Amino acid sequence: MSPEVHAVAPDVIGVVADDFTGAADSAGTFARHGWTVRLLVGAAKPPRTTSAELRTVVAIATGSRSMSEVDAAAATSRAVHRLAAAGAQRLFVKIDSTLRGPVAGQVQGALEVWGDDARVVVAPAFPAQGRTVINGVVLVDGVPVSETASGRDPFAPVASDHLADLFPGFRRLALDGRGLPAPTRTWADAATDRELDAVAEVIGAEPDAVAVGSAGLAGALARRWSHPSPPTDAGAVRGEVIVIVTSLHPVSALQMAELAASAPPGVDLVTPPVRRESDPARVADQIAERVSALVRARRVDALVVVGGDGVAAVLDSLGATGILVDDVLETGCPTGTIVGGIADGTRIVTKSGGFGTPQTLVDLVSRLRRGPSGPDRLPRPADPKEDHHD
Repeated sequence: MSPEVHAVAPDVIGVVADDFTGAADSAGTFARHGWTVRLLVGAAKPPRTTSAELRTVVAIATGSRSMSEVDAAAATSRAVHRLAAAGAQRLFVKIDSTLRGPVAGQVQGALEVWGDDARVVVAPAFPAQGRTVINGVVLVDGVPVSETASGRDPFAPVASDHLADLFPGFRRLALDGRGLPAPTRTWADAATDRELDAVAEVIGAEPDAVAVGSAGLAGALARRWSHPSPPTDAGAVRGEVIVIVTSLHPVSALQMAELAASAPPGVDLVTPPVRRESDPARVADQIAERVSALVRARRVDALVVVGGDGVAAVLDSLGATGILVDDVLETGCPTGTIVGGIADGTRIVTKSGGFGTPQTLVDLVSRLRRGPSGPDRLPRPADPKEDHHD
């Protein structure tokens, strides 16, 4: 079921991601470049985008990171069916920047729907978060991912840090201005945003190319397809903020400790149990029940949720149908408003468990308090130049 080939510059982009924070992070980069971004929760029906609602990103998270390759392929196929039905003209397959989970299964499942003859570029680099790809090896702060905490994830192991191992038959993308070489299955090195921009240039020049990567590649595509939009004015958050951490990543533990030590007023911190559970989804569900009870008991102005399983579980417990993303507080931390359920209209910030510095949660709360005019808010991009368009 291949969708109709459209103009190189799309009006509707479909994003399918392995977890919810990844979906928010990747799709959220487009919000800063003039796109309407809708993240769907659960089985919520994607809106069919019309000519009056152009420049829309529709994102679906499959929760496939802890699945087998076969199950991940099936879950991704179902999501891509929904995106095609919503009018998606381009497809972005979001995989983990450190290759955790069944990344090959995700790509396989996407192509089963989008078209097995589609061109594919795999580029997981995210330089802003220290994730680079050199000679096909994925590195975290210069260290092969298999030697890092992410590579030793007990719930979503890394099968290999070599892209050639994970994607047999794929060739290195030659960024020589001649487009995608034969065969049409390629992976790309990238150590800087400028190199990702070059990858995005190749993808943008091929109407049928499927982009596979993390928020780094999504950002490069958003820059390429940027267009002017009025700045978002969400206003400062004055009331209670609940910070919810379901991730068991060591980076999250450091961020929780810093936030607890700073003890900002009007902030509740909901954390995972000290003892590691065998099932991260169970941890997320338990915490989501606590959050739902808090939201029902008193007014909450904003939620900050860390961990992909946690975001999905919290939104499900609140009866939400999605998030309308409108900005990015800092790299890897998109924000928007909850759609539907008991927290409809509440501001939410999402973040992957493995991103950021120990100070990140403290900074996010501070920026929510200051609002969009705060001096540390990530600046909005300038109006695009004509040569950024096709």
